[in-house]
Amino acid sequence: MILSIDNIKAGIEWWHHKSNWPADLHNKDYYRYYKIRSAGINENWWNLTVDELSKWRAFRSRYPPNTKDEIKNRGIKVINIVAEGYNKIVKSTSSEPSIDDVSWEQISSLFEALSNIKPKSAVFAGKSCHFILPKVFIVMDNLGTQVFDYEFYWRGMKDEWLRFQYKDEAKELLIRNIEGNIRNLKAR
Repeated sequence: MILSIDNIKAGIEWWHHKSNWPADLHNKDYYRYYKIRSAGINENWWNLTVDELSKWRAFRSRYPPNTKDEIKNRGIKVINIVAEGYNKIVKSTSSEPSIDDVSWEQISSLFEALSNIKPKSAVFAGKSCHFILPKVFIVMDNLGTQVFDYEFYWRGMKDEWLRFQYKDEAKELLIRNIEGNIRNLKAR
């Protein structure tokens, strides 16, 4: 994927007119994810996160495990490994970790642990990781990005982001669109 202001604008256009995503681009959801995570990565966190993953259709597939109960049960079995992976990443930085701060080698164990819950689904593992550390793990989705090897995708996105010279302009563009949509909804 090539990161450019034009591509970001095209993505915003797609979001506005071709997706069913909320007007705030899930912004309020992230407050909920941080609140859920604030009590720690544990069984309660996993149960709440599976509910969120269900809303994002992260485990839809004709191949098992593809039910909420199966995903919950498989996740509980690896919750300690997930917590260890999360803690390792968090301890590696002095603030909320972001893609700027970490390497694939630092984050891959968390991705692998979540991959074991629903093998053969980079979308599931990527979204699960994104709900834990949204600034580190970029969502991969059949509609928005297409699906391929997540490590390849992640490394490519990190490289693009680090090379991208218009970060402030891109952030401002997204903020303006999200805030504008929220204002328009309130005015209705």
